[in-house]
Amino acid sequence: MNRGNVGPAKQTVGAGESISSHDRVRIARLPMHFFTVAVAFFGLAVASAPWVVGDLVEFFYQPVLLALTHAMTLGWITSAIMGVMYRYVPALTKRPLRFPRLALLQLGLFVVGVMGMIVHFAIGRWVDTWLAAGVVVLSVVLFAVNMLPCLAPARGRGVAETGMLLALLYLLGAAVLGLLLALDKTFDFLHGNVLTNLAAHAHLAALGWVSLMICAVSYRMVPAFLLPEVELPRAAMWQLYSLALAVGGLGIALLGGIGGAGVWSVAVMLALLAYVMVLGSLVRNRRMPIDWTMRHALAGVVWLVLSAGLGLMLVRIDPGTALGNGVAGAYGVLGLLGWVTNFIIGMSYKLFPGFIAGMREVVGWPKLAIAELSLPRYRPLVFFSLNGGVLALAIGLITAQVVFARLGAIIVGVGGLVYVAVMAWTLRYAYRPSAPRAAKDPLRILPGGSSRG
Repeated sequence: MNRGNVGPAKQTVGAGESISSHDRVRIARLPMHFFTVAVAFFGLAVASAPWVVGDLVEFFYQPVLLALTHAMTLGWITSAIMGVMYRYVPALTKRPLRFPRLALLQLGLFVVGVMGMIVHFAIGRWVDTWLAAGVVVLSVVLFAVNMLPCLAPARGRGVAETGMLLALLYLLGAAVLGLLLALDKTFDFLHGNVLTNLAAHAHLAALGWVSLMICAVSYRMVPAFLLPEVELPRAAMWQLYSLALAVGGLGIALLGGIGGAGVWSVAVMLALLAYVMVLGSLVRNRRMPIDWTMRHALAGVVWLVLSAGLGLMLVRIDPGTALGNGVAGAYGVLGLLGWVTNFIIGMSYKLFPGFIAGMREVVGWPKLAIAELSLPRYRPLVFFSLNGGVLALAIGLITAQVVFARLGAIIVGVGGLVYVAVMAWTLRYAYRPSAPRAAKDPLRILPGGSSRG
């Protein structure tokens, strides 16, 4: 497709639906915007972490730590997931986005809201924080407006589609509850303990939205990357439903103060262990070798199991005590950095270049192969820095050793900033028609078997 061909022509998609070529270009570019935002927030978070580790060792519930946490959970993790969903959901469900122009407004509101929350958390201005949180909630609602018409009709027909739908509902719930918690700082209308209310919000977001989404997406991507000799078992669907139910029960128990949090925590851990078993069967029966994408995914699974164990400990340990504070901090580190960040980084090595290559073809820019958009020589450094730093940081938090914890945060920061630089190099080819130097060989082979001279 040539750049000059991008006009008002229509293309049929799905069951008789059509989108214009202009909208095809807009949709193709959309994930790149979210990925760029995500990588920028990740760089901000890992660069800031060493400076606030001392506060985390002292007590995890402080304004500057809330700012850092939301830079990770919203700025980095949620932005990246939204970008993937904007690309994959229409493809999986064979239904186009209903409102592609609305997606750009949603992105703008999301960035403004998240930046507002981070800044005002850090300086302790609660009125401005809940105003920014309201903007984020509006953005999430607009995101759901585009996703639900695609996902709702596909519920139950595909494992990935079903899990994404369940996760999206938890995103809506976590966003609204977060807004209520911020409003409560001004109007004091919520009942119950502050820490248990906060835990309910954190678990709806981290387990219901993020972990459920990762489980669903990995059931689609891992088989594609490993080409296992066995099919995805039916237990995968039951694992998603079980996790969704257990997270809902845990959230209600924590928010309502009705007891049973321990039982629901065990149910969550069992559902996550079921995910580990399903993934393990695919890895054992693979036909493809383990690459850096899968190394990150498997490392993330190890941290997932360890973080689930720390989560069970928190049922019996008061997070307000010194030991409980350290366990709570390590629990968050293992979950957000060890489990989720490993998975996103690993998958980004394949997804980001692939999306950019497809986008350039839609826009009409010179074609590039996925390998030409990657810098694989830095991947070992990123992998070992991230995982070694996570281990040191978690140990430092549990033992209340500030120096050791800060060292871990610095190691994570080194690997994280190298990753940011590498991804910035890759993502720039989503915004410029020029090609990398390695792509100027006239005899190189492009996808489809053609070479460009």
